[in-house]
Amino acid sequence: MTGPLSELIRSKRCILVCGGGGVGKTTISASLAIAAARIRSRVLVLTIDPSHRLLQAFGYPDALLHSGGEPLELSSAVKEALQVPASAGLSIAVLNPRYVIDGIVDQTLSPSKAGNLRKTVLYREMTQMIHGLQEYTAYEWVTRMISEDRYDLIVLDTPPAFHAKEFFNAPGKIRNLMESRVFQIFLPKTGSWFRSMISFSWIEKLLGEGLFRESVLFFETFFSLRDRILARCQDLAAFFKSETVGVVAVGTPELAATHELEGLAGFLREKKIPLRAIVINQVEMPDVGRWEEEVPPELPSGFPDKLKQLAEHHQARSERSLAVLERLRQGYSGLPVVAVPMSYSADGFVILRNNSITLI
Repeated sequence: MTGPLSELIRSKRCILVCGGGGVGKTTISASLAIAAARIRSRVLVLTIDPSHRLLQAFGYPDALLHSGGEPLELSSAVKEALQVPASAGLSIAVLNPRYVIDGIVDQTLSPSKAGNLRKTVLYREMTQMIHGLQEYTAYEWVTRMISEDRYDLIVLDTPPAFHAKEFFNAPGKIRNLMESRVFQIFLPKTGSWFRSMISFSWIEKLLGEGLFRESVLFFETFFSLRDRILARCQDLAAFFKSETVGVVAVGTPELAATHELEGLAGFLREKKIPLRAIVINQVEMPDVGRWEEEVPPELPSGFPDKLKQLAEHHQARSERSLAVLERLRQGYSGLPVVAVPMSYSADGFVILRNNSITLI
């Protein structure tokens, strides 16, 4: 296969799919994974989108992977519906930050320290409190699976475009937090000025004795993870620029979506993160002739005029779509700019199957 994204699929270990809300990014991620499964033997598509649309795209109920966890390989029946070889290893997973953090804690701390840390309120609420933790845990999971050589290719479905920028900034944000005074003042060092204050009863009264003691326990225990997290952030800052990683931006021909896509492309350029391809989804193709072929022999009065107006509207949308594609191809010469046609099928597997053929 020598399609527009076939080389990207063959050569990378991880493809990051980015784009705005409503552009079909999750569908494109799933379609890329399906296309890859026809070429490579072990493929994982992973989402950190909290809506869990990836599960719906593959026909699974939300509850099945709602809590996250280890990847789940698609059944033979689903592979057959997607025209993927039965021997291909195509799996899906939904990121659960708590699941990943629990794994890090178990790898780093003794069982007694890990147990004490998990009992604290701060730990239980940590995934909501620490900005960037979701993105950081996505890195942890993807890079762990790559290092363990569990998959030949991982397709990562990232959050919508505004959050996608946060996704790429997450290593710096986590590093800043780990180096902030919040952690510094809880350093377990004798003689620190803060350590001399924490026994003051007024602080306990302010926070409440239970929360105060839990806070001290949380920071002192979690500090044991700090060096590991800082080291990982340093590695992850370079992850996006690796030759084994490819970033694909997804948009639609709509004006707002195109502007959002170009904003994301500019952000990546500023960060010196190479953009490997652009996918324009939901493109109206010029097929006006089909309207005439589908005209029934007997029509109500005025129906032919309405049908003609509909065909003209479709033609106008098609012309705008093609103009957007041409402008992007000129503006991003050297990059594959792939058009994925608008699909009107009610069968999600048909859409995924057709998209996967278009992409590769």
